[in-house]
Amino acid sequence: MKYLKVALFTFNLMIWLAGCTVLVLGAWLLLEPSKGDILNLFVPNAQPHETINLLAYSLLGLGFTVLTVGFFGCRAALRGNQCIIATYMSMLVALIVTELVTAAIGGLMTFQILSDLEGRLTSKLTADYGHDSTSDIPFSQSLDFAQYKFNCCGIYGDEDYNGTAWWRDAQISGNKRQVPLTCCVLKQTENKNTGSPMSVVSRVFHKNNEKPWLHPQPKDEAACQVGDREGHDGYRHKEGCLGKVTTWLQCESFTLVFLGMAMAGIQTFGIITSAFLCRTIRDMQDE
Repeated sequence: MKYLKVALFTFNLMIWLAGCTVLVLGAWLLLEPSKGDILNLFVPNAQPHETINLLAYSLLGLGFTVLTVGFFGCRAALRGNQCIIATYMSMLVALIVTELVTAAIGGLMTFQILSDLEGRLTSKLTADYGHDSTSDIPFSQSLDFAQYKFNCCGIYGDEDYNGTAWWRDAQISGNKRQVPLTCCVLKQTENKNTGSPMSVVSRVFHKNNEKPWLHPQPKDEAACQVGDREGHDGYRHKEGCLGKVTTWLQCESFTLVFLGMAMAGIQTFGIITSAFLCRTIRDMQDE
């Protein structure tokens, strides 16, 4: 019986740590507003900031619930009371069902979003880039952030801007840019770390809210805008963003689904251990 209590206590410490991880993820989303910029590429009929906040608060709520269940489980392990353990098992079952349903919904939503992503992004690039100033996060800003973050250009490649509304405006105004500045190789060096925990902490505590993708500084703007491939080689990103944003969404979704499945697995072992502990206590009482 002693070993069962130790095992149950250990499982609940793992559950408690998992709850802390979920809380950190939720807080990270709240502190990292640039997540809304890239999320805008995937949620055409919703407000990106509202979606981010909903997801963040959901993770915070789930994390707090997991912490509460873990604390209750530790208490159940120490007390060794059948009633407390049975209540704890019921809480675990409800939590596991919630996590599995949430993981399934997340996977289905990701599949649905990716199914029409290519066509929608291509259409919006052609008509909306440089012309959408009515939403809370314009599509232009979101695509600029993706181009800055992933070192890419356009949807399929840098030639996607030819013939777009943005390109026609540039020709009429005499600017004659071939690609936006975020397609150029930039002087800013933070692009590989944008969104990382250290970058987020730095912006929060040092009040650094600069968004380099809104004010890009190319290494050589003239060379970047040269129409000849050899002329802009090394000064312009050539690869399209579609594959990279798709991979980003898949990785983010997989992380959340995997975390939910891992937590459900740990909690399942907690239920099994609790059941053995209940049976041991009952057998001892019957003797």
